[in-house]
Amino acid sequence: MKQLVTNGDDFGYARSMNDAILRAHKHGLLTSASLMPCGFDFDHAVDLARHTPTLSVGVHLCLLQARAILPHAEIPAITDAAGDFHNNPLLAGVKWFLIPGVARQIERELRAQMDKFLATGLRPSHINTHMHLHAHPVVFPLIAKLGQEHGIRFLRVPREGLSSLFLDRRFFKQKLARLVFFWLLTIGLRKKIARAGFRSPDAIHGLLQTGHLDEDYLTRALCHLQDGVTEIYFHPGHDNDPVLHRWQPEYNHAGEAAALLSPKLKRLIRDLGIRLTYFEAAIDEPLAGHDAKPLPSSEAGSVDVAGGKHGG
Repeated sequence: MKQLVTNGDDFGYARSMNDAILRAHKHGLLTSASLMPCGFDFDHAVDLARHTPTLSVGVHLCLLQARAILPHAEIPAITDAAGDFHNNPLLAGVKWFLIPGVARQIERELRAQMDKFLATGLRPSHINTHMHLHAHPVVFPLIAKLGQEHGIRFLRVPREGLSSLFLDRRFFKQKLARLVFFWLLTIGLRKKIARAGFRSPDAIHGLLQTGHLDEDYLTRALCHLQDGVTEIYFHPGHDNDPVLHRWQPEYNHAGEAAALLSPKLKRLIRDLGIRLTYFEAAIDEPLAGHDAKPLPSSEAGSVDVAGGKHGG
């Protein structure tokens, strides 16, 4: 069976992203979202999630391109004087290897973010990180510990297949470099994730084409979907949003939002026999702490979960 989880990353990052995620869930293809505790519009996202129990919500922890929960004085190695995380993932990743005691600061900040999420009353269906920082050797043990402590059992492996390079030849050199970088970074990660008690999708889309998952790309990706569980993650929104313009200026947020509402893609998913689902229902064994029920497969994009997906 071809099962597809469609996830909106960065939920809470910006107001237009929150609105686009909610609309894509209610009227389109989106089944899940990853809530960002240090997002600039976190409270707005929480309010939307509380009033939308069919939306499966996980936690999207962050150490880049946002403002930390803790003050700079407590975590000086990972923030600047204004309390902002670093913007460059490569430079930040290298610094985390070199600065003594940085893991303790990272853990304190990640725990503060997790506490902020849990204080909402929402139950996290999955855990992942902004810019896939859980693949970093310093960060992964901390993410694994937090997930285990709170009964979260689903974690993404940021590794995409070589065939994805040829679904859209735009930005080919950049995507090839990204593919090689993450293949090297994630060597052995799937085994470590399994040993830590997590489950992962069999395949993902969004790593190489991040910010540019438009209707044409998704049409090709869906036609090449393999059996098993695939996650496609999105960053929908409006391109004139000031937060998105500052932090993700190269993304086509509006194009991704439009793709998630595409009637053509809804029909294609139905015709290909793809089952839209969410993380908790995408595996045979229900996740710890969750009452997982399968979504109906008769009407792709129509998400109707009896009893809701979270508390709050």
